[in-house]
Amino acid sequence: MKSFWIPLSLIMIGGGLMLNSLLANANQTELRGISFYVMRVIYPEKAGQGVALTVYNKSDQTFLMQSWIRGMDTQTGGVVPQGKVDTPMPFIITPPLQRLEPNSDLTLRIRRTGGVLAQDRESVFYIATKAIPSTPANMAQNGGQLTLAVVSNIKLFYRPSGLPDSGVAGAAPQLRFHLEGNTLVAENPTPFWLTFSRLKVGSYLFDKAAMRLMVPPKGQQRYNLPAGTKGPVEWQLLDETAWNTPLEQQKSLTGSS
Repeated sequence: MKSFWIPLSLIMIGGGLMLNSLLANANQTELRGISFYVMRVIYPEKAGQGVALTVYNKSDQTFLMQSWIRGMDTQTGGVVPQGKVDTPMPFIITPPLQRLEPNSDLTLRIRRTGGVLAQDRESVFYIATKAIPSTPANMAQNGGQLTLAVVSNIKLFYRPSGLPDSGVAGAAPQLRFHLEGNTLVAENPTPFWLTFSRLKVGSYLFDKAAMRLMVPPKGQQRYNLPAGTKGPVEWQLLDETAWNTPLEQQKSLTGSS
């Protein structure tokens, strides 16, 4: 079973200070212990009782877990930024607020509450979970304590009934690419949201930040290339369990560079 550390937003509570970062930039002593065994959650339309996500606390510290659903920013591939109002979400998470004891786990239940979602393609959201660590009594008495709260964001894919059973693996070889100037355009004729784990043109390998932009179902995504980049396109996708799909290749690119 794979265990994942998810890219996180870090929020300082108590001093009014907020910052965004990755787990690697955080105080490891403060954040150690919270983990997940999945990087994405698939919600089939037929899941009448909802789907589950388990949070594991492998530390000796107590956390207060807050959970909610957020929209995806199509411009960045991340969550809708603070200050930009999310539209009402068609899902809820229970429990929304729960104490997580040391060396224990918490099962969250995601349920659909309504709303109109496309029936011919997937829809994507984020499951946000904030882990607020307990503060030792002797530190709380000193006052002015800043508490580091960890917010993880895991993709939630709503998958309507009737989509191909082959899923992401079946969609991978259907991707097509062409050039528009110094831009690589990925065309996705399938009903699935697609995330690259590897994308290469000639000798140029895209970094993880670029690949954060998913290719929408029955749509396109654009990726900037260095001037003059040419060659075959190679790619792999992350499947439903975050494993890499087989390597695919398109030997030539149409369009102008």
